[in-house]
Amino acid sequence: MSPETVQTRLRDWMEKNVNGWSEIRLKPLEVALGSGFSAEIFFVDVDYNDASGPQSRTLVVRRQPQDHEVVFGSSLELQGQMIAALDSLGMVKVPDWIGMELDPSVLDMPFLVMGRVDGHAATQNPNYNKQGWLADMSPAERGRSWKNAIESYAAMASIDWQRDGFGFMARPDWGKPGLDQYLGYIEAWYQGCRKDRSMPYVDAAIEYIRAEQPQNTTINVLWGDSTPSNVMFAPDGSVNALIDWELAALGPAELDLAWWLYFDDLFSRRFGVERLEGLPNRNVSIAIWEEATGRTAQYMEYYDVVVALRMALVAVGAFDRQVGAGNIPPTNKSLNANFMTQYLAERLGMDLPELGPDFYAFMSNMTPVDQKDDT
Repeated sequence: MSPETVQTRLRDWMEKNVNGWSEIRLKPLEVALGSGFSAEIFFVDVDYNDASGPQSRTLVVRRQPQDHEVVFGSSLELQGQMIAALDSLGMVKVPDWIGMELDPSVLDMPFLVMGRVDGHAATQNPNYNKQGWLADMSPAERGRSWKNAIESYAAMASIDWQRDGFGFMARPDWGKPGLDQYLGYIEAWYQGCRKDRSMPYVDAAIEYIRAEQPQNTTINVLWGDSTPSNVMFAPDGSVNALIDWELAALGPAELDLAWWLYFDDLFSRRFGVERLEGLPNRNVSIAIWEEATGRTAQYMEYYDVVVALRMALVAVGAFDRQVGAGNIPPTNKSLNANFMTQYLAERLGMDLPELGPDFYAFMSNMTPVDQKDDT
């Protein structure tokens, strides 16, 4: 599909689906990669009229590929529903919601449209602990930025999922809303990717999450992908928006905190990189969250295992894609010996797997989709 066709179809779609906009004009698009239209995220400048008169703004169009799934159950529709509901509620900063189209015939894939958010994220590649705007800040500025981000997603703990319009998040096929549903989702993912293979660390974690499941936990709306790379920061370290909502779920709010702490550990200690001076450590980060939510974080050691298991399943999917592409043989040992299984082994008191040549072959072939800058 040519950029000209994309421009025409997108303009026609907006005229039919965006209430209150008229005389819509899109500036020429530069979205072609290679010989055809293959961009999954692109920006478009649009002029239009609304009740306040002539307007100009930049929009983000995000398309959803239908031929692969990095994370089990990831859904463009869920992401759109989340952004729309949060934008309407106004309690958490998200991109302005414009609309969504699930019919792939319009732009070859389902897509959503939202307002562009100015700012920058703490990138994973290059590692934000080594270079970038966060590294260029003073230690005090880094600390404030980190605190701002934690406080931003901690605000979600005050959302009432039933009263505030998030009923679409209930998935009875995975269990009762809350932790039971969250664990049911992980179990369904595990069953789908295990393929009768021995995965000792993942298998042990699957048993652990049910055997040690706490009772009477809260039911909160979860971001699902709470990492510094999904926070759009202003130059002063304040938060302009939280992005990437396709992994949103219902469960205890501590799961978002545990996911944040997991990635903090992964991109520092686990990768052998020194954390930037001024970034709050684990205990201080938890204290920031507790102050913001007005409650004590509970069962954090348990949630450490739950989120590590989820990331270990992401690694299983990446392993299978690399085997399927012929990058590594099925006998490659990194299926059970990688950063994610090492973390699980630590938390479960198991012997740590050794990382050898197979693991580094696996890592050298990682593609952007396997690295997924929003997992």
